[in-house]
Amino acid sequence: MDMLDRISSGWKAWLILFAITFTAAAPGVFNLPALDRDESRFAQASKQYIETGDYLIIRYQDEYRNKKPAGIHWLQSGATQVLGDEDRLEIWTYRVPSWLGAALATLATFWCGIVLIGRRAAFLGAALFGATLLLTSEAHISKTDGVLVFLTTWGIGALARLYMGKASKPKQMALLFWFIMGCGLLIKGPVTPMVAAYAGFGAWVWAKSGEGKGGDWWRPLIWWPGPALAAAMFLPWLIAIQFATDGTFLQGAVGKDLKDKFAGASEGHAGWPLYHLSHIPVWFFPAVLLLIPGATLAWKQLRGVSDGARKRGTDALLVFATLGALTALATWILPGEIGNGAPSAYPALIIFAFWYLATQPRWRERWAIAEAAAVSEETQAIRFLAAWAILTTIFFELMPTRLSHYILPAYPAFGLICGWAGMKLLDGAKVPVSKWLSFGVYAFGGALLVFASSPLAAKLIKTEAAGDFKTIEAETALEQWASALSFPMWLWWVGAAVFLLSVATFVARRIGLTALFAISASLFLGWHVRTYFIPAQLWVQPTESARVALQDVCGVPSETCEKGWESPERVLAVGYAEPSYVLTLGTQNLHPPETPLTLPSDPAAYPVVYLINLEGAGSSKAQCEALGEECIPPATKIRDDILDQANFTPLCVTTSKSVYALNYSNGDPVHFVAYRFDADC
Repeated sequence: MDMLDRISSGWKAWLILFAITFTAAAPGVFNLPALDRDESRFAQASKQYIETGDYLIIRYQDEYRNKKPAGIHWLQSGATQVLGDEDRLEIWTYRVPSWLGAALATLATFWCGIVLIGRRAAFLGAALFGATLLLTSEAHISKTDGVLVFLTTWGIGALARLYMGKASKPKQMALLFWFIMGCGLLIKGPVTPMVAAYAGFGAWVWAKSGEGKGGDWWRPLIWWPGPALAAAMFLPWLIAIQFATDGTFLQGAVGKDLKDKFAGASEGHAGWPLYHLSHIPVWFFPAVLLLIPGATLAWKQLRGVSDGARKRGTDALLVFATLGALTALATWILPGEIGNGAPSAYPALIIFAFWYLATQPRWRERWAIAEAAAVSEETQAIRFLAAWAILTTIFFELMPTRLSHYILPAYPAFGLICGWAGMKLLDGAKVPVSKWLSFGVYAFGGALLVFASSPLAAKLIKTEAAGDFKTIEAETALEQWASALSFPMWLWWVGAAVFLLSVATFVARRIGLTALFAISASLFLGWHVRTYFIPAQLWVQPTESARVALQDVCGVPSETCEKGWESPERVLAVGYAEPSYVLTLGTQNLHPPETPLTLPSDPAAYPVVYLINLEGAGSSKAQCEALGEECIPPATKIRDDILDQANFTPLCVTTSKSVYALNYSNGDPVHFVAYRFDADC
C-alpha cells in the first residue's frame, strides 16, 4: 500500500480534502474587505432580512432585489444571526455558507468520483479541484457560487450512482437527487438542474448512439415522489414571493435578470471568444497540470480501437462542427436578442441531434450499432464526466454574458478527469506531447500567480492607477500609498519555492510528487495573497479608504470617538455609491441620487457628515438634459455649495485629511474628504 492508498482510505481522506479548501479560503474569509459589487449586494440583502424580520422579500435598501431566489439569503442571515454581533456589519459571517459550501464541494467531488473512477483517482481529482484558485476564491465571497457548486456536484454524484448501477436503493437515491435539485432551485434557479441534465442526458444519448440503447438507469428518477419533493420545496416560496412583490419577482428575475444574460452582455460583461478556457491557466491552477493529458486519454478511451468506434468518433466531430456552423448562422440570421441568445441552445441541440441520429436506420447501420459490444465501466464513467464537462463548458462559453465564475460547476468534472489521468500516468500511460503541453500551461499559470502576488506587481499597478487622478498629482497619491509595498513575504517565498519543486519533480518524472507540490504551491501562494498581499493594498479598497477619512472626523455611525464627539446617525455620500459602503457602514446611509444637497435647518439633526469623492464628475451633459432638475453636479461644486451653506448658518466644520484610492469596480480613482458639520461647537 503506497502513500496515496493510505491517505485516500477511511476518514482521513474526507478530513484532508475538506481541510484543503477550508484552510485555503480561511484567511480570505476573515481578512478581505467586503467586495463590490455582487458580494456586498448579496450580503446587504441578507442583512436586511435580519433588520426587517421579513424573510420573504429580498431588498437592497428601499428597492426590491428581484434577481436570485432566497436560499442563499436564508443561509447568510442564519449564519450572521448565530455568529455575528449586534450591528451585523462584519462581512465574514455572510461568507460562512460559501466557505462551507466550497469545502463540501470538494467532498462531493470525491463522493461522485469514487463510483466513477475509483477511490485513488477520485481523491487525487478532488484534491486538485479543491485547491484551484477559482474554488478557493469563491469560498470567501458571499454569493451563490460556493453553495451552488456543492449542490450541483452532490446531485450529480447521486445521478452517477444511478447511472453506474451502484445505488443499493435506487428510489432513495433518486429522492436524494430531487431533494438536491430543490435546494439548487432555491439557490440559483435552473443552474443546478441544467448541469445535472447535461451530465445525465448527455451520457444516456452517448450510450444510445454507441450501443443502440441508453439503458433504463433513469427510471427511478421519474418515480413521482422525487419531482414532487423538488416542486414542494421550490413552488410555495415562488408563489409567496410573487404575491408579496405584486407579481414583480418573476418579471425581474426572469424577464430582466435572466433574459438580459441571454439577450446580450448583461452589465457589460461580454468577454472575448473562449473566455473561460483562456482563464484556465490561473483559475484551474494547479489542476491544469493534468488537464491536457486527461483530455487526450479520455479521447482515446472514448473513441475506442475498432474501425466502427473510430468512424463514430470522426462522425461525432463532424456533427459537432455542422451544428456549430448552423448555430452561428442562426446567430447571424435571427434578429436582435433572439440571435444573441441562440448559441446558448447549442449543447441541447447536440443532445437532441445525437439522439435523433441514433434512431435512424441509416446511421445505426453506418455506426454498426447492432454489432457494437458493451463498453467497459471505465468508458461509461468517462462518458459521464465528459458529457458533464464539455456540455457545461460549451453552454457558458457561448452564453452572451460571461463572468469567470460561471464555469465553476464544470470544474469538478475536469478535476476528476485530471485525477483519472494522474492514475493512468502513474500506471505507465504514455502521452508525452500532451503531458508537456499541460506542464507548459501549468508553468505559465504558476509563474503568473507568483509574479501577480509580488511587490513588483503591486508597484506597477498602483503607479499606473495614480496617473488617473484629476484633482491631484500622481506623486501625491503614490506617497500616500507607499506602505502598500510593505508586507511579510515568507509565505510568498515558500509558495514560489514549492512551485519550483513541482517543476523539478515533473522534469524528473515523479508525477505523484509533482501533484503534491502543485497543490502545496497553490495553498501557500493563496495564503500569502489573502493574509498579507491584498489586506496591505488599502489603496484598492475604496470603502475601507472612505472609512479612514470618516474616522478622521468621527464620522462612522455607531463608533465611539476618542474626542468625546457624538457619531452621526448616517453618512451622506457624494460621488460614491458602491454597495460595500452601504453594507459595512449601515443600511441607513445615503448615496447619489438620494443624498440631500442642502444642510438641515433643525439643530437637532446635527452632527451631519458628508463623504465626498472629489473625483466625482456628476451627471454627463446628455444625462443632465434628460434628468432636468435631478441632474447631479460635479462633486467639487456640491462641496462648495454645502460649505457656503455652513458659512451662512453658521456651523462648525471639521475636515478630514484626503484619502486616495482606486475603485476597482469601475476603474476610476477616488479622492475622499469627509466633512463634519456641528450646530454646537
